[in-house]
Amino acid sequence: MASVELDKEFLELFFNLTNANPPENIDLAIMKRQLINIVDTMKELNKNAKKPFFSKALGMEEPVEDDAPAILVVDDLGVITYQLKVLLSNFDMEVDCSHETYDAVNKFKNRKYKYVVMDLFIPTEREGFILLTELKKMSLALNTKTVIGVITASPRKEIEQQCMSRGADFFLEKSNDWQSQLKTTMANYINDGKTEEDSW
Repeated sequence: MASVELDKEFLELFFNLTNANPPENIDLAIMKRQLINIVDTMKELNKNAKKPFFSKALGMEEPVEDDAPAILVVDDLGVITYQLKVLLSNFDMEVDCSHETYDAVNKFKNRKYKYVVMDLFIPTEREGFILLTELKKMSLALNTKTVIGVITASPRKEIEQQCMSRGADFFLEKSNDWQSQLKTTMANYINDGKTEEDSW
C-alpha cells in the first residue's frame, strides 16, 4: 500500500493551486484513506491495462521507451563523469551520468541501459559493491543483459575478484592509459553485439 502523508500545509497548497475553498472541518484521516484508495485503484487498473499509465503525482514515472542503446556512467566526481561522457559519446549512444547510488538505481529502473560504467568508490568501496550487486539483480530481472564495467584507482587484486564475483563484466584499474583501455574494451563489446552490416 502506498504511503500518503497529509498535513494542513499540504491541504492549503492543494486548495490554493486548484482555486477552491477547503471544506470546513476536513478529516485528514478520511482524505488520506481516499488518496490511498486512488493509488491502489490505479495499480489494479494497470494490471489489466494493455498499456500501463503513470502519474508523477503518485510517484510512478513512465520508463523511457527507447530502442537505441544507452550508457549509464556512475562516478561521484564530476570531472570523471564529464570525461567519460565525452569519451563514450564517440560510440553514437546517449550517455546518462549519475553521481550517487540512489540516483543510479532510479535511472536504471526507468531506462533500458545496454552498458553501465561505474566507479567502485562512490564514495566508499562498500557502496560501490552494493550498487554493482543491485544493478546486476535488476538487469537479470528486467532481462536487459546490461554489460557492467567497473573502474577504480585501487590496485588491490582482491577488489577485481570481488567485482567479478558480483557480476561485473569487466574491470579496469585507473592507470595512466585507463581511458584508452576503456575505449578499446567498450568497442569490443559494442562490435560483438552488432551484425556485420552494422559494424564500423
